Parts: sequence; C-alpha cells; structure tokens
Amino acid sequence: MRRQTNRRAGTRVPRLLVGALAVVLIAGCGGGADPDASAPPAASAGGAVAPQVPGTAPSTAESPTGAPAPAIGEATSAPATRTPLAPTASTSAPAAKPAANNGAWPNASNTGYKNAPGYPGSLTTFTGELESNRTYRFMRFTGKLFVGTTDRTLRNITFIGCLFESNSVDDATVAVYSENVVFDYSTFAPSKDPAPPVDYNNGYQYAIDVKRNVQLTVDHSDIWGFGNGIQIGFSSREKPFVVRNTWFHDARSDGGIDHTDAILCSDGGPTYMVIDHNTIASVGNTNGLAFQVEDNYYTDVSVTNNYFSGFGYTVNIGGNGKGNQRITFTGNTFGTDLKPMWGPLYGWGGTNVTWRNNKWRVAPGGYDKQTANDGKYWWPDGTLSTKDYTG
Repeated sequence: MRRQTNRRAGTRVPRLLVGALAVVLIAGCGGGADPDASAPPAASAGGAVAPQVPGTAPSTAESPTGAPAPAIGEATSAPATRTPLAPTASTSAPAAKPAANNGAWPNASNTGYKNAPGYPGSLTTFTGELESNRTYRFMRFTGKLFVGTTDRTLRNITFIGCLFESNSVDDATVAVYSENVVFDYSTFAPSKDPAPPVDYNNGYQYAIDVKRNVQLTVDHSDIWGFGNGIQIGFSSREKPFVVRNTWFHDARSDGGIDHTDAILCSDGGPTYMVIDHNTIASVGNTNGLAFQVEDNYYTDVSVTNNYFSGFGYTVNIGGNGKGNQRITFTGNTFGTDLKPMWGPLYGWGGTNVTWRNNKWRVAPGGYDKQTANDGKYWWPDGTLSTKDYTG
C-alpha cells in the first residue's frame, strides 16, 4: 500500500493516541501444514475475538449452494453464474443485503472451513489443475495458488470449506486472474504459525491478490496472519467486488516493513464495491478498510453493518473524500477492543454520500472506560452523540 501523508484533524470524543510510524511496503507466499493446526483461534494477545450482538447467537449456517454437500474433497461442476448484490445506479448506493446469521458479527464460530455446512471433519489436499465451471469443496491448498494466469483466464470457480495456507512472506497466498471467483466458508492462514500471534517471517503478504478486472466474492471466510488481507484494483457494476460475513483478524507483526491493511485498494477508482457485515479488527499500522486515494476517488460503494476496531486509522475511504460520489456508510460499529494508532476515521466527504446509524461500542476491557458512551452515534468528525449524524 502507499504511505499516507496527512492526518485527519478534529476528532473531539474520544481523544486517541497520535503517533508516527515510518514503514515501507514489500509483498509474500509458500508452505503447508496440518489443516486442523491452522483452525481459527478463539482469542489471542494480538487481536480480539469478534464480539457478538447482545442477546443473539450464530444460527446454523445454510448451504451456500442450497444443496447437500458432496463427498469430502469432491470437485463438482459449478452451478449457474452467481451474481453478488451490488449497489444500483442511484443518487446514493443502497445498503447491501442483510447478513443471514441472526446479527452475530463474524467470528470463530461462524466463519472458515470448519463452519462450512457439511464439513466432514477433515480436508483433502488438492492436486492437479483448476478448471472453469467447477466447485471445490473441503480441500486444502498449500503454497501459492494461481486461479488462472496472465494467459489463461478461468471462469465460474467456487471454493467452499477450503483451507488456503502459505508462508509467502513477500507475495500472495491466492492470486486471482479469473472471472467470477467465489470463496465461501474458507480459511486463509499462515502455514508456519498454528495460532496467533504471527511473526512477520511466518506470515504471508496477501490472502487474495486480484490481478485483473474480474468479479470476486468472499463470504463467511476467516482471514488472519496477513500483511494485507485482500488487495484489489478493480470493481465495476458488471463485475463487482463483494466481501461479506468475513472475519479479518490477527495480522502478522509488521516487521518494520508492512503497511498493514485488511482490505486494500491503493490508488482509487474501483466502483460498485460491497463491504457488508464483516468483522475487521486487528493490531496494525495502517487501515482496516484501506480505500486509499492516489489518482482517483471512489463511487457507488456500500459499507454496511461492519464491526471495526484497531489499525492505524481504522477506516479510510478516499482520504479526505472530497472526490467521492455515492458512498453509503451505514449501520457500522466502531469497537474499543483495540485502540487505533491515530483514530477511527481518516477523513470523510464527497457528493451524495450517506453516513447514518454508525455507533460506538465500549468493549469490555477496551480502551474507552466510559460505559455511558456505549451505543452512542459516532459522527465522522469524532463526536459521540445520542442523535444520529445528519450531515
């Protein structure tokens, strides 16, 4: 990711630590380990378990395909092309489809391969070559996986209940060159560390690196041990980038090198992105949601119902946001589990942008001890209020 050069001013409540951290970026991939050893942890010193909405519990997950799961490790022909929900052209991007797990934020109990419907208790190591129009279930992929290449574009590939693990310190665990790729109930983990915390040299740079203008969907997945979780540079109304119900947590230590981000777009420009009902919470030095700006701002983006905590500036949507258009940021929660290095938000602005129903959560044992702040509306200027933001 690119270095950020300015800091947002004007946060009034609460005051957050201001500091400086100079780091440079490199990229990572390789390796393999026992699948069960890389199971998502319930908690760790380096990050917090995704909290749960009071009075709710995760429901039994439904099959992503709506059909009984085949035998362990079976690859089957893919169903009809799946089109993720994306904002429609309107004066403001509408909220994405509500998540189906009864309000619980994504965590160890409802994401990753072990929580996939029909998980048989073990995985089959994948061998061979990926093919178009196939669904791969309950498989373990070790080292760097190429979903297509620069001269071989595949189409309509779905992974359900799979484990992707590597030690690609400077590169991606999965590089996507293919059209309409879906990851459901999948786990992306380091091969060298079975549980957090993850040392820089034992982690990987990207869980998923999207290499060309293709459609990508990530759902109910567990991503940890990364330098950057997902890197994208493309999204459009016809080929949207969609991430929902996914748990980003426990990034690797930065090693004095990483700019740590969970979802990263360095330069701006992608449109019609949907970021809905995820937990994005980790110690890190840059952004949880890193929609950074270099040459372009963002249009028709929906960020809804997520739980955010930690990082440097936790959320960045187009830097100061002045060139953004039709951004919807609603129903999100800023948790106090992990203290951001500089603040929850890098900046906010644009034309036909919507900020509504975003709240503050005073997490048990977190850095904000004022329990009276719990549940208050959090405004983009840092104000905590009993009234929603109307700007």
